[in-house]
Amino acid sequence: MNQLKGISKLLVANRGEIACRVMKTARRLGVPTVAVYSKADEFAKHVTYADEAFLIGEAAAKDSYLRKDRIIDVALRSGATHIHPGYGFLSENTGFAHDCATNNIKFVGPPASAIQAMGDKIESKVIMEKAKVPLVPGYHGSDQSLERLVQGCKEIGFPVLVKAALGGGGKGMKIATSEADCVDAIQSAQREALSSFGDQRVLLEKYVGQPRHIEVQLVADTHGNVLHFYERDCSVQRRHQKIIEEAPAFGISENFRNAIHKAAIDSARAVGYENAGTVEFLVDADTWEFYFMEMNTRLQVEHPVSESITGVDLVELQLRVASGEALPFKQEDVKCNGHAVEVRLYAENPNNDFLPATGKLSRLQVPRETREFELTDAVRVDSGVREGDTVTDYYDPMIAKMITRGEDRGAAIAEMQKALGELQIADLPNNVSFLQTIMKHDKFLEGDIETNFIPKYEKDLFPGGETFLADNSLKSAIAVALKCKLEAPAGDLEAQAGGPWGALDGFRSHLVYRRGLEVSVDDEEIVAHASYLRGGDLAIEVSHESSPSLLAHSVNNVSVDRLSSRFHAEIDGKRHHGDFLYLRGGDQDAIHIWMDGSHFAATFPNVDYGNAELEEGGKKSITSPMPGRVVEVFVENGQQVSKGDVILALEAMKMELTIKATKEGVVHGLSLAKDSKVSEGDVLAYLD
Repeated sequence: MNQLKGISKLLVANRGEIACRVMKTARRLGVPTVAVYSKADEFAKHVTYADEAFLIGEAAAKDSYLRKDRIIDVALRSGATHIHPGYGFLSENTGFAHDCATNNIKFVGPPASAIQAMGDKIESKVIMEKAKVPLVPGYHGSDQSLERLVQGCKEIGFPVLVKAALGGGGKGMKIATSEADCVDAIQSAQREALSSFGDQRVLLEKYVGQPRHIEVQLVADTHGNVLHFYERDCSVQRRHQKIIEEAPAFGISENFRNAIHKAAIDSARAVGYENAGTVEFLVDADTWEFYFMEMNTRLQVEHPVSESITGVDLVELQLRVASGEALPFKQEDVKCNGHAVEVRLYAENPNNDFLPATGKLSRLQVPRETREFELTDAVRVDSGVREGDTVTDYYDPMIAKMITRGEDRGAAIAEMQKALGELQIADLPNNVSFLQTIMKHDKFLEGDIETNFIPKYEKDLFPGGETFLADNSLKSAIAVALKCKLEAPAGDLEAQAGGPWGALDGFRSHLVYRRGLEVSVDDEEIVAHASYLRGGDLAIEVSHESSPSLLAHSVNNVSVDRLSSRFHAEIDGKRHHGDFLYLRGGDQDAIHIWMDGSHFAATFPNVDYGNAELEEGGKKSITSPMPGRVVEVFVENGQQVSKGDVILALEAMKMELTIKATKEGVVHGLSLAKDSKVSEGDVLAYLD
């Protein structure tokens, strides 16, 4: 039975986990739902969650999820009375909100005027200035000429943060550390802003050296009520994008909390706000002064941590407000109970500057007793993909977000540490191990966090040296042992092969069979030699590219269960057990191993020496570090370049990466043009 009389049918103009999240609440409230999808998402999870689903275009977002006309058409044809935009895509598009109103469709969000005012970071700062909300010193003028922007940087003083006037999520955000890289930072931010938001305007802000990112969750109704649902700390970021969020903010005084809540509510009232929104503040960790950054006029990715501590379903409130209801409680009724932590699980490579990854999700196994898209004291995992789905370069590479709750911050973090240890993701590079490292870091546990946390503690978070090599030596020994065992037939080897003379475990009478294997673990190239001993035992010697001395391991009593994907092995006298996933491919085989609460992957190249190619006559190739689209080419064949000169710019998942010359030389073999598609490892050009 439909509990919301004002909403006959809800269209969700989005995809992935947020579309599923909205539909889950709508289903609980008895509201029929409509999904839209691109050709790439024909069998996507969110399509199966809806009562109806409509194709709206090709895979690229500009041909589907950003097509306002097609989405409005689907709403009219399906009889949807309301559209929920989710986050990203059209969620902060003034034109889309206006088109909904024109067609008598209720946009589940603020009015177009509020989106316009707060979505434009330049205009919003003017409004906040009049409302006496504190602002970061900077430049947000209408003169967008390169000369004026460079002058603005000089006036503010380096370092300067260059930010896109529209949008969010770290897109179109660059740091100019000096006058020398000022022009590059501005132009790169402009290109990324234009590509992501269709507007290349930027603003400049003084870069605060020790900043915390604290934001306040708000919901406003059409009856004049504006309530806060406490604050979140989103300081741990990479590439200016949040990866860990928690609520409430840790280590702040009640006076500070009250002041920042008031500033957020004043911000909303200044623009006549309606529905859910978040006001983001930059906090100087040294002085505890806070500055308005922006207001996100939509639901945020990290909204579940606010739900966890308040026990309030924010999507339900959104729908009730959109149906004309007043908020069902007063501010004093909103209580903060305990602490919650959320992590974003991305298909990306933290060891390669967090570049996004694409491919098949061969395994996605969440912790036991996990709940999905629900308020719960257990582990919550919200995901828009399933095991077997493919992560493409058309959309954001987030696999899922995981949320834990505890009576205090320490308990919530402990629950997250446990949950991350039980999580299994393969065969895509991901940030699970990196998140585990952060969760164990002393400074994080102390609450000593800021937006520079990752670069500040880079040496701790990206370990190297002898400990790293020894750890990889053990990992490679386990992986080699499993590969040797898995390549033999299933079952008891001696019995199956007709006794010890027919055993296929590599053992030879009167001699030791020694096998060489190349293996890569955590981007470390390793050479291993496995000697087969009696009874299936192994002696494994390992040498590393950066440390060629041999490390020896004895491996005994290896057993694997192919049905349950469990293994047991004794390495150097210590028992190890865990789960594995063995993937065989044309170019390489891979073994993913989960044990002792951590994961690693080992790859074994299948080298075809007959097809090996030599690099062209001494020329150095420039290869693509990620799959993506060429957004700009800055040089041409025959052009002389110096080390550091920009060759071209690539974009994948709305992140721009500039490819620079690694040495002085002349460009040859450049055949790419704007909008060309490239894959990871493709040769872009040669330098000689």
